[in-house]
Amino acid sequence: MTALMGTNGPRNIMDETRPHGDTAATVTIASVSDQDWYISRTHGVYHIPACAKGQPYAVLLVKSRGDALDLGDNRKYPFMISAREIADDLTQDLHDHGVFVCAGARPRDEELAEAVGRRDGFYQRLVAEGDTMWSRGHSFREISDLHRRAAIALGLEREWAYVPVRLIDCPICGEKVKPWVAVCRHCRGILDPEKAAKHGLGTGGTELKVRERSGGVQGG
Repeated sequence: MTALMGTNGPRNIMDETRPHGDTAATVTIASVSDQDWYISRTHGVYHIPACAKGQPYAVLLVKSRGDALDLGDNRKYPFMISAREIADDLTQDLHDHGVFVCAGARPRDEELAEAVGRRDGFYQRLVAEGDTMWSRGHSFREISDLHRRAAIALGLEREWAYVPVRLIDCPICGEKVKPWVAVCRHCRGILDPEKAAKHGLGTGGTELKVRERSGGVQGG
């Protein structure tokens, strides 16, 4: 109990430090999104991890935390926030991305199916919106990263969703090449012998065999 000065002398208020609502010790947030989400609050920074490729979902376990209101004059009003309150707050703007608060300790199959349907429906709306904007003037500036991510996530080919490839240096001639090529188009050096042999490209040209020796790359 804390005493505060009022017009008629000191008055007492009760510092409520107990969490309200669902008081479960931990609450699980599940995500079927391929994005990482970092959310900052006064009581901490939370990371909702991306769903790894090949995995059905990713999770974040949320626990109750304490916080305090600044009343001024070096006075604080402490209180507790339940895990459920925190989880609901963190996911309020992420439902369309397939992020949700689980009813239990782990997401149920029906919860995951609903989240996937919600995410894909949202992505389909974004792609349709991107198509509309592109048809008006073929301007890349009108297309956001969110539109591009939606098209890529759904495996849809769109001219406006083109993502530039980061090139690497050919270890033989130093020219720029795509990272997955088997043969350098500049010097005809074989950069991936296994892939080159698979496609009948193992003869002719300068072959580069990459071996890990003392942390270096050797040619031969």
